[in-house]
Amino acid sequence: MAFKLMLLASMYICQTIPVGFIISCLPVVLRHQGMTLRSVGFLFLLQVPWAMKFLYASWIDRFYIKRLGRRRTWIFPLQWIGAGLFFALSFVPPDRSFGLMFILLLLFNTVMATNDIAVDGYATDILLPEERPWGNTIQSGARPIGMLLGGGLVLVFLETVGWQAICSVLAVTILLLSLPVVLHREIASVYPERPIPQRGWKGKSGLREFLNQSGIRWLMLFLLLPTLFFFNGFQMRMPLLTDLGLNPGAIGKILIQFGYPVGFLGTLLWGWFFHRVGPVAFLRTFGALSLMLTAFTIFVAAKGMICPWQGMLILAGDNMILGGIHIWGFTLMMKASVGERSGTGFALLSTVFILPPLLLGPLFGALGDACGTLILYVTIGALMVVGLSGAELILHFRLKEFVSGRSHAAHPGQHPVA
Repeated sequence: MAFKLMLLASMYICQTIPVGFIISCLPVVLRHQGMTLRSVGFLFLLQVPWAMKFLYASWIDRFYIKRLGRRRTWIFPLQWIGAGLFFALSFVPPDRSFGLMFILLLLFNTVMATNDIAVDGYATDILLPEERPWGNTIQSGARPIGMLLGGGLVLVFLETVGWQAICSVLAVTILLLSLPVVLHREIASVYPERPIPQRGWKGKSGLREFLNQSGIRWLMLFLLLPTLFFFNGFQMRMPLLTDLGLNPGAIGKILIQFGYPVGFLGTLLWGWFFHRVGPVAFLRTFGALSLMLTAFTIFVAAKGMICPWQGMLILAGDNMILGGIHIWGFTLMMKASVGERSGTGFALLSTVFILPPLLLGPLFGALGDACGTLILYVTIGALMVVGLSGAELILHFRLKEFVSGRSHAAHPGQHPVA
């Protein structure tokens, strides 16, 4: 298990460092340059490839070079392409050619989202049921590490070393983190797999087959409702801190010293807590904490100013809660996705974490521009209460047995969600 977790850590950190740059660094820099909240909201559309990967995930599950392995065929070549795109990005600073920068970042996210299909499928294939919470703790813990290095650290040093040097270093980092995948022999799946028909196979058939399983649509809604509006609040919190008087350098230092370290340690604690209490109590815990953080954000927005310790509390709380949400969601996704098309199932379910907040980002940004951040966060808080209540109803009437039961692999041909 230790080798599996080390391997997963290298693959997930390889993804999260550049994504941390896109999510955490760029919104602060662009807002500092005077962009509107609506424009910053559109910046999050760069993450759309991560939400749309389910449309072609079946092809990633299906085609591979036997000598390299089913998952390695895709993982490290795409990592190398991503490194090349980031090196090209080093010659395109946003203040000179925002459009070209946007296109390169969109291509990069498409490449890494495709890579993520294979990585998630690999994790689902090789982790035993009792290993899944720890595997997803590694996956979730990689996020604050990537955000620390690609977001907070970059914010501190960007003005000193410049755009080109930062992007070049990130490209080299991606190449170095790909080495464990290049040098190891692919681990065989621990679950029996049915052969995929060679004739008459169509790329979308695996997607339809997974989606038509009993209870999958309820599970998608169950994953969405408790998390959607918290993610929208998270998207707008960094611009809010900028509006309240914190400059990019100060935000970067808070993230490095408090936000991401607390997020990483909190994720490890969440992993232990999930193992002890299970997904139901876990859901109610992170739901209560997310409401408390939103209430504190409303308090700060109403004052119209912020102290450094309040910014520290908000950023630390954001990163800690996100770690818990990811462990909860990814573990349920993995449980439902076990089988011959694990990459397809995981990609489809993870879409409910990514696509709706991205599509609503510009709308919430426009609301903030029109009515102010106080009304924005009061609205988000009210919607979070509705979402958490809806999740409780689905749990009680539709998914209690699946969510509350012990993790187990679905046998081929059976429906993993009752």
